[in-house]
Parts: sequence; C-alpha cells; structure tokens
Amino acid sequence: MATPNTYSVHLSTETHRIEAWLASDEALARQLQEEENAHDAIATREFAGNVSLEPSLPAVEYRPSNNAAQVTREDDVDPDNMSYEQLQALGEAVGNQSRGLPDDLISYLVPFKNKCSFFSRKKNDEECVICKSTYKSRQKLIRLPCSHCYHADCITRWLKINKACPVCNEEVFG
Repeated sequence: MATPNTYSVHLSTETHRIEAWLASDEALARQLQEEENAHDAIATREFAGNVSLEPSLPAVEYRPSNNAAQVTREDDVDPDNMSYEQLQALGEAVGNQSRGLPDDLISYLVPFKNKCSFFSRKKNDEECVICKSTYKSRQKLIRLPCSHCYHADCITRWLKINKACPVCNEEVFG
C-alpha cells in the first residue's frame, strides 16, 4: 500500500508581510465602511427631521497592526509635521502615479529596421537623443507621430515614464 505524498509549504517573510498588509487594509476598509454607514444613518435621520446632524465626525485615525506610522484622512495630513517613518507610510498609502503610457498604447508604435546603405556617400551621423549612440544598420527604430525617431528599446522605456516626445515634448497619443 503506497502512502500519499506530503508536501510542506514554507512561507517567506515577504508572504507574511503581504498577509499583514492585507489584514490591515481590510481592517481600515471595515472601519471606513462603519464610519460611512454611521454618517449615512445620521444624515437620514436629519433628513427625516428626527435628530440634528452632528457638526462633524472625528477624523479617522488608523494604526495598522504592525505598528507602522499613523495614517489619517487626507484633510488632516501635514507633511511638515510628520516623521520620516510617517512620510514613508504616507507614500506607501498614496502610491505613485505613472505619467507614462500603458503597454497596450506603446504596442501601437510599430518598430522598423534602420536601413543604411553601405555604399551611401552621406555619412550617417544621426543619433538617438535618449542613449546618445548613432543609429546602425538593421537596428530597430520607432518613429513617433511627430516624426522623431529613436531606438525601439530606448523610446519604449522612455514612454513608460513620460508620454511626450523627448525632443519636441509633443504628447504621443494626445
């Protein structure tokens, strides 16, 4: 009789960290939902004329279970009076907004192979303004709608960060 295989699962510290953040996010969501429900109930009673509306609800103060810096409502945030740890927590809570283009839009820019004739009398001294290297024959280039050309890899990385042409600053899909 064969015994079934057993597997042990080892969770990394990163997994535990992610689980802790998920738990703290769920706690915050529940707290915010309860506050919103309480506010709606008060507003409904005020509308019905039963109870006067409280002047304002207290600001939500949330302390994650892992004792990270306190996160408060956007109205109550004063970066000048925050510690380094609080600023880091705020940065993580707010996140960062990309000013570049999504990959699906960048994929509309079709690369082409650069053709430099070996017998050409004119010397090719055009260069990619991003990497500052000259275009070589058979390299993949991308021409933007504004007619400026770049190495395909260079402009793809650029457009993920910034949605405008590096030379003329015209938005690529604008």
